[in-house]
Amino acid sequence: MTREIVLEGPPDLRRIYATAALKRGADRDRLPELRVVRPGVSVDSDNLVRYARACGFTLTERLPLPYPHLLGFPLQMVVMSQRDFPLPLVGSVHVENVITVNTSLTLADSLEVAVHAENLRAHPKGRQVDLVTEVSTHGDVAWRGVSTYLARGAEHPDAEASEPPSLDGLEGVRSGPTWRFSAGTGRMFAGIGGDWNPIHVHPILAKPLGFPTAIAHGMYSYSRCVGALAPRLPGSGITSHVWFRKPIRLPSTVRLRTAFEDHRTLSLLEGVKGELDHAVLEHTWAGAGPGR
Repeated sequence: MTREIVLEGPPDLRRIYATAALKRGADRDRLPELRVVRPGVSVDSDNLVRYARACGFTLTERLPLPYPHLLGFPLQMVVMSQRDFPLPLVGSVHVENVITVNTSLTLADSLEVAVHAENLRAHPKGRQVDLVTEVSTHGDVAWRGVSTYLARGAEHPDAEASEPPSLDGLEGVRSGPTWRFSAGTGRMFAGIGGDWNPIHVHPILAKPLGFPTAIAHGMYSYSRCVGALAPRLPGSGITSHVWFRKPIRLPSTVRLRTAFEDHRTLSLLEGVKGELDHAVLEHTWAGAGPGR
């Protein structure tokens, strides 16, 4: 039977991370039957403004495509910090994300945010799990995000791993926006999104977890990409899929290259010299284009 935790406000993520630093993950092969819900959520307009400015979105009454992830992320951490959760919270890496927007959400909407975990499975380099966030308004799921986290451990060479589409469509695409991510980028976005994972905050904290420097939040680099593409994307009826490849060490300079097709975009976020692939993005939709 599924247990439900109902939250009246946002959880304290700093305390969750501090507690989770001592937890290695339960020795089990199944996920807890748990659903964490926060009803009556109102978007903080000041936070939305900070997010839009940091990620390059034009402010409108409609929420930016990735923004509801920030509402669901704290609930994801509640699920992953449970004693019977099989993967460790600290040290797990966000490797993939799929967002489906059924209906555009607005700043005025009263939202219900719900999170559960599913699909615990082997990965060639360890184990992975999906954290599913559903954001509803008026009783209908308007926005759904599936965040895949990988915990490195015993290797499973025969396990399947999700791979991005072929990048052949990007051949010949040279120009695109370039961004400089400073040494403080992780702390900046943590202040907006609440993700104070040590790997993003300071190199001294990141090194024990296997990173020579702090690294940028995947959802920040992804949001920068979506912000640049937003004028060419519809507001609803769209699926946004990102595969996180090599982490962005801070500081770094990156660039975005995109191929545009009917009802599809394919993008690569890479080092400014093309030496590293940081993320692959694919957007797909049917019907009308921007403004829908």
